Amino acid sequence: MIFLEERIKTFLEGFFNPETKPVQSLLFYGEEAVGKRTTALAFAKALLCQVEQKTWNGCGHCQNCLRFDKGLHPDFLLLEPISNEVRKKVLLSEAKEVLIDNDVSIETVRKAIEFLHYEPQFSSLRILIINEADRLKEDVQNTLLKTLEEPPRNTLIIFITALPQRLLTTVLSRLLALRFYRSSSKKIIGFLINQQSLSLSKAQEIAEKADGKIGLAFRLLDREYLEDIEKNQKKLAIILESDFLGQLQYLQELAGDKVHLLTVLKSWLEMLNRDIQQESKRNLKLPLASKVKLAKELLKAFYLISNYNINSSLLLENIFLNYDGF
Repeated sequence: MIFLEERIKTFLEGFFNPETKPVQSLLFYGEEAVGKRTTALAFAKALLCQVEQKTWNGCGHCQNCLRFDKGLHPDFLLLEPISNEVRKKVLLSEAKEVLIDNDVSIETVRKAIEFLHYEPQFSSLRILIINEADRLKEDVQNTLLKTLEEPPRNTLIIFITALPQRLLTTVLSRLLALRFYRSSSKKIIGFLINQQSLSLSKAQEIAEKADGKIGLAFRLLDREYLEDIEKNQKKLAIILESDFLGQLQYLQELAGDKVHLLTVLKSWLEMLNRDIQQESKRNLKLPLASKVKLAKELLKAFYLISNYNINSSLLLENIFLNYDGF
């Protein structure tokens, strides 16, 4: 079962009717971790499923669903900037493996446009999803304009972003926008109990930490994700206690991968927030005033790195190499 607001669920299910001529270019936007990417993938799988009565996430048994789950469906393409920590394989129509780095290049987008112009092989349409579309550079967005103006028949393009204001106005004007919001804790608790078989107390604990973000709730169920958070948080304490060279080396490595960097900054901010609110359960050996100051500096860094093309390494060095200021 997919976790969705009723208005979005109802609208997208209109595409399941084969007699409906779907809008060919959509924009899923909203805060991070509110279910945009998960919904887009479940929607794509449902549309490509061979079963006549379409359902969310597909039937799971037909050849198209099996191909989709293995990342081998020739009528589906996902483009997304990815970190060096978690590299993903994306298949183009000729089944050539393409690794997408931190930025999607013009060459990659041109291959995606070429992919859309092929006739569907096993389905009634071809689907292209572009995740974190706000990170497409201006020239890359311009490369997509003609395709958005005149999409090839039997195609669907979905842009996903938490920052729609970073997309060109000419691009935005050619997309039908669906906004994803945070959900109530009550709905998330009910979903976790009914669909994930969690106890009431565990569901309440996760819903509180998720703060209305269903995507974060799912991550909090992932043991590997929790272990990564714990590792990143312990690293902050080590950095604060390291010498100049130790700090410099780690910060430069961290700044080299923007996606991973933002994830690490989030985990640091979460730990600092807990320390500030619950002084009795301290993780960092810093005075309260120093924790507040560090949290403010990291929050500002997170905003700048997320929204601007700045020198992340220099920004972090200015924060941590002036540690005496804390």
